[in-house]
Amino acid sequence: METKEQSSIRLSVVVTVYSETFSLNESIERLIKLDRGYISEIILVISPKSSAECIDICQQLDQKHDFLRLHMQQQNPGVGWAIREGMEMATGNYVALLSADLETEPEAVDRMVRKIEETGCDGVIGNRWLKGGGFQNYDPTKLILNWGFQYIFRLLYLTRLGDLTYGFKVLRKDMVSRINWEGVLHEIYIETTVKPLKLGFKMEQVPTVWIGRREGESKNTFLRNFRYVRLALDVLIAAKQRLLITE
Repeated sequence: METKEQSSIRLSVVVTVYSETFSLNESIERLIKLDRGYISEIILVISPKSSAECIDICQQLDQKHDFLRLHMQQQNPGVGWAIREGMEMATGNYVALLSADLETEPEAVDRMVRKIEETGCDGVIGNRWLKGGGFQNYDPTKLILNWGFQYIFRLLYLTRLGDLTYGFKVLRKDMVSRINWEGVLHEIYIETTVKPLKLGFKMEQVPTVWIGRREGESKNTFLRNFRYVRLALDVLIAAKQRLLITE
């Protein structure tokens, strides 16, 4: 990959893949387009249940880009397992977490990296509620519930971060390696925000737009939202030492 600007950030981009095709290709193209020399690798964590067409596209991307790595998810099913495996594999000093379905906006990765360069923070989350962010093709009832959840847990965690449940973010690798991750399904999205907050790491946010997927179906059912609530409450009352990996 051609270096466009010097950066102290070496970013490992972990992309979870579940049968996406054109969305996967577009996600990678848009990531690379805005890269200023900080992307050191892109790791595609592929669900074993992905379609043959999707796996073929992953292999084509692997042949096309030297910095791209393929990893077939070992613990399955569960996007939480996929993210945990990708974070463990990452070799950069920061790790970006996004999906291949284009519900996560690839351009926001560059905004997150700039925020890290400006502030030296430990992590940056994408915030759909900030000015410049937003939701497209999002269920109105879920939108109201999302807002209420964010408001309550912002107060409980005494944080100005406004989108705690969104899994789209960039985290410092040495921080990631110290934390005991437990989420196996979509609750990993809030876990990767609230555990760093609870442990006192410096977290920032940037606006981003969520756009409903154009292919495939979300595996995050309404009932699974209760897993977010339970995990957030468990972390809130947990002793800090329990959240860390012990030797």
